[in-house]
Amino acid sequence: MEEEKFLTFQLSGQTFAIEISCVKEILNGCGSISPVPEFPEYGKGVINLRGDIVPIIDMRVRFSLPPMAETDKICIIVTESKGSAKSEYLGYVVDTVCSVVDFDTSQISPPPSISGSSSQYIKGVYKGNGEIIMIISPELLLTDPMIEAIDQYMEGI
Repeated sequence: MEEEKFLTFQLSGQTFAIEISCVKEILNGCGSISPVPEFPEYGKGVINLRGDIVPIIDMRVRFSLPPMAETDKICIIVTESKGSAKSEYLGYVVDTVCSVVDFDTSQISPPPSISGSSSQYIKGVYKGNGEIIMIISPELLLTDPMIEAIDQYMEGI
């Protein structure tokens, strides 16, 4: 049995996962996010992470889920950026981070092929322990307009 490690997180009561190798760090109770003009709707803004400017993606908005009440207790998963040439890291706002888990790779299926849906950024579906967890590919969450907006902003700073 071959296993891979994943970080699980929740959005609107649903559990998702991301490969742990993609995760740089997790920020709980992060300070303010600075809005950026002309970012796409799901681009929440940027933060200063020890001198690095990190663009922030609101996962609820990206997945067309109802917005979460604004609080100071924002949870951000920071990953290395593979889509943007100008930003080294990207942050993703989630409701909560659950845990690091080992998934049996034989329990991971390819994503469903549903045109025009969120399946474009689903890397796979874990079906084990009586649950179904969508495995997200962070580099596929960004659209070309978002990458362009990030790159334009990063050029200006």
